[in-house]
Parts: sequence; C-alpha cells; structure tokens
Amino acid sequence: MDVIMKTIKVIDEDTLEMKEMVVEGEEYDSEKLEFDKFKQALPCEPEEFGQKYRAFKKASEEFDKVFIPFKENIIKLHEQSDYLPKTVIVDSVKLTYVSPSTRNTIDSKKLKEEEPELAKKFTKTSNVKATVRLEEI
Repeated sequence: MDVIMKTIKVIDEDTLEMKEMVVEGEEYDSEKLEFDKFKQALPCEPEEFGQKYRAFKKASEEFDKVFIPFKENIIKLHEQSDYLPKTVIVDSVKLTYVSPSTRNTIDSKKLKEEEPELAKKFTKTSNVKATVRLEEI
C-alpha cells in the first residue's frame, strides 16, 4: 500500500521560520495531532478553504475596480451640487453619501506623557473578543 503524504507550510511560533508539516499520511507526530484539531474547525478541506480565500480576495479586487471610481464620482457630484439625494438604490444595493465632517479625538500618547495621573484616571479597560485574522503568505 502506498502512503500519500501532503504537506503545508507553517510558521514556527518560536523561531518564526517557515517549515513544512505533514497533514495526511500514516505517520503521526504531535504537530500532526495539533493540526488535526485545527482542521476540525474548518467546514471544508484546507485546500478548498485556501482556494475560496484567494477567490474572495480576487473578487474583492474586481469589485474595488468598479466601486472606487464610482465612489469618487459620487463624492465629486455631491461636492458640485447640494440637491442630489444622499441615498440611491442600485439593483437592490443601497448606497448612502456621507458628508465630510470633523472628528475630535484625544492624543492619548501625549496625554500619558504630560498628564499620566489624569490619563490613568480616565483610562477604560474593555474586553476584546477573540478573532481570526486572514492574510495571504
């Protein structure tokens, strides 16, 4: 019986080096077992997930080729006229123009440097939910 071995590239968290990991085959090691746990979270095969991610990124880029010039043109039109509607529906997609505005923020770095006690007094701590970031390597 032939053993088919598939590998993926992973980054070692300790050394930050790229290495290959066996993902299928008869040989099991601790890294393989850990990857199997991760693989259970995927609703599809890892290869399909990667293909769908790349397809999503490509579709997003294609959409941006249409949307970015459209957005720029809508902004120009609104700068030239006060009578255009703020909201337009294009093939069941609602687009809303948001007028420019100002935003007031606090320079927390400068506040911490110049008034550390005041900064500490008004610092708010919030819990942040876990998430997963995607990026192509």
